[in-house]
Amino acid sequence: MDNIFDSFIENLVKECLQGAKFSYLLPREKNQLAKKLRDHFYDITIKLFLDQLSEQQFNEVKDLDFKEPTAQQKVAEISASIPGFAFVLEDKLKQEMDLILQTGQIAPD
Repeated sequence: MDNIFDSFIENLVKECLQGAKFSYLLPREKNQLAKKLRDHFYDITIKLFLDQLSEQQFNEVKDLDFKEPTAQQKVAEISASIPGFAFVLEDKLKQEMDLILQTGQIAPD
């Protein structure tokens, strides 16, 4: 992991996997679940990000390949310009992690 956000997501995934609801899983199953959790947390992030954008900002990112470093840089710049976005995102992701730990289920997107 090369940035703070990726590290944060990985910590959420690890915390979920350590939950009582997932303690019975075999290592292979935990790896599969980790991928699902990671994808789920990234999906939440993207949806929340897009919901916060102005029309102009949306037009700036709509055609970006989010896996490209230049796109990631652009998203980081725009995210930083949205007041309180980091706090809202952190809160949303932690709430989702708590729900997963309580239910043992990943909510459909």
